[in-house]
Amino acid sequence: MILEEAPEAPAREVVEQESFLVRVDAADETSVRALAEAYADRLAEVDDDRLGDFAYTANTGRAEHRFGTVVSGGDAGELAVALRDVASGASPVARRSGRTSAPVVFMFTGQGSQYAGMGQGLYRTEPAFRAALDECADLLAGHLDVPLADLLFGTSAHLLDSTRFAQVGIVSVQVALVRWLESVGVRPDVVVGHSLGELSAGWAAGVVGLEDLLRLAVVRGGLMESQPGAGAMAAVHGDAAAVVEALRAFPGVEVAAFNSPRVVTVSGPADAVARFREGSGLRSQPLAVSHAFHSVLMEGAVAPFAEAVSGVEWSAPRVAFASTISGGWHTPESVRDAGVWARGIREPVRFAEAVGLVSGVGAGVVWEIGAQPQLTSLARASWQGDEPSLWLSTLRRDRVDQAEVYAAVAAYAGTGAGSVDWAGAHAGKGHRTTTLPTYPFHRQDLVAPPARGERAAPAAPPAPTVGHPLFDRHYEHRSEGQ
Repeated sequence: MILEEAPEAPAREVVEQESFLVRVDAADETSVRALAEAYADRLAEVDDDRLGDFAYTANTGRAEHRFGTVVSGGDAGELAVALRDVASGASPVARRSGRTSAPVVFMFTGQGSQYAGMGQGLYRTEPAFRAALDECADLLAGHLDVPLADLLFGTSAHLLDSTRFAQVGIVSVQVALVRWLESVGVRPDVVVGHSLGELSAGWAAGVVGLEDLLRLAVVRGGLMESQPGAGAMAAVHGDAAAVVEALRAFPGVEVAAFNSPRVVTVSGPADAVARFREGSGLRSQPLAVSHAFHSVLMEGAVAPFAEAVSGVEWSAPRVAFASTISGGWHTPESVRDAGVWARGIREPVRFAEAVGLVSGVGAGVVWEIGAQPQLTSLARASWQGDEPSLWLSTLRRDRVDQAEVYAAVAAYAGTGAGSVDWAGAHAGKGHRTTTLPTYPFHRQDLVAPPARGERAAPAAPPAPTVGHPLFDRHYEHRSEGQ
């Protein structure tokens, strides 16, 4: 019965997308591949402005099953190619065990990962990322000389070459990345950060609030930039012990970071670092920096930063938090120690030690959180024991932001390493449910066995004397019961 016509769909504002994710789930591998083929065929009929609706329906409109995969692509053609690879068997289909996933690690990059326009693509296409960055901008209004959006994407982006602005820009983008990952259901069980990244890791671990994090990033960057600038740094390739031994002959040069067993960063006055590079016999490359970070030339920033840290309210870590200042696990006491955070400006970064510690938790996935991956190769070289099944990065310079993060999410979900909040992935984008190919059931004709009455039919009753259907059945029933 039709009571009245359906109401007109309200007008909607669709957020323009640069990439799409499509989930393909079914009860068995054969059905996954059949559904992928049907999806690929249907995409040939989907208009570009309805591609988000197609993805939304596939991702949120069907129940998750034990078998499945996730593909990503920038348009219908790329998605169709990826789906046909699934259909043909060229791409694997994951079987989800239902067991608890192995721990997820977030690694936070430090200074040097920044560039003009970092995160701008996600700011346009991902409402959760944009909301987080806008929140950071509001909190920084009284602490930063330029608006955050202008610093990252606008006419002031050249200031990212300055330590004072680079550090707060990096931290803000990392905050927005964490918030976006959280919106799609990805959260860390363990965090670790390289130098400046330790502050962001602390926020992700719940030890410091967002406003205090941003304020400390501004203070830290300003203090480090104000120190003597006639310094240099270099990445040295060689056994860490051999590098430390070689430094004895070059006064003034010291280790700034133990990045991996065979990659060490040295720091010091520019002329001393030049002599070391020429005379040590070790292969090295100069780093494009304005100051000699993590060296004696940073000594003047230590006490002022400790004073700034002492005015912050700190909490115990909510997730495991490995320190690259000490090389050990942070404790409720260590995160409240202003001296610990201040030493992170002057003392060497013990990234290799911290990663060795993290490798003992049996991590399943490691995400590098930052505008440019810098740590993954170093972490893999420092990992002890079985490596995680996935190493994933977020943004990358000169790549499409959304395509980059979606490829990582597709790997994360498609291999069964973790689950995704699909409703969260589409929240605020204006997508609607549409029609998709039906589920490819395995149809099979079944023949019912003979009825019991047919197997042992009773003798026919006497013919009734009353010719009425109801009376006849009544008569038959009474006759059979007598």
